[in-house]
Amino acid sequence: MSKSMKLAFIVVAILGIIAVVGRIGFAGPQVVAAPLKGYRMPPFTLTEYPSGQTLDTKSLRGKPLFINFWASWCPPCNAETPGIVEAYRKYGSTVTFVSVNVTSQDSLAGMKKFVAKYGIPFPVALDKKGDVMQLYRVLSFPTSFFVNRQGTIVDIADGQLSANELNTELQKISS
Repeated sequence: MSKSMKLAFIVVAILGIIAVVGRIGFAGPQVVAAPLKGYRMPPFTLTEYPSGQTLDTKSLRGKPLFINFWASWCPPCNAETPGIVEAYRKYGSTVTFVSVNVTSQDSLAGMKKFVAKYGIPFPVALDKKGDVMQLYRVLSFPTSFFVNRQGTIVDIADGQLSANELNTELQKISS
């Protein structure tokens, strides 16, 4: 290899290193969205029942969120819902409750009876295709996510939450 080729190789290598270091320095840390504790929550858009309005979680940035995935036929979902309704009365002014009925695994009639039975006072987002359930890797019902004001998932509960567990987690994200 000639001297000029070696010099050109060295110059290109140095420029490459400068470019990589410059990108890292200026871009800052990247925050990845993933349905995992410690990661930013993946945004989603669904239609709400009963209003028919669109729920876009991007519009909820800066607010703590409680996201609960459920189906009307699920016994643990039925068992925990009265506690969620009660917690909404206590924390609903400081935490946004996002109730996601996985309608792809349920029925609209079942969902409506469930909402009426428990007097759910907050809108219910309908995951008719199961896309949000898949995005959040929900494998069982109920599954709940607790998200802080920065949009980071601070805890995930697979299965039925006791009233005490629910209140403890809501207290953490509401302050």
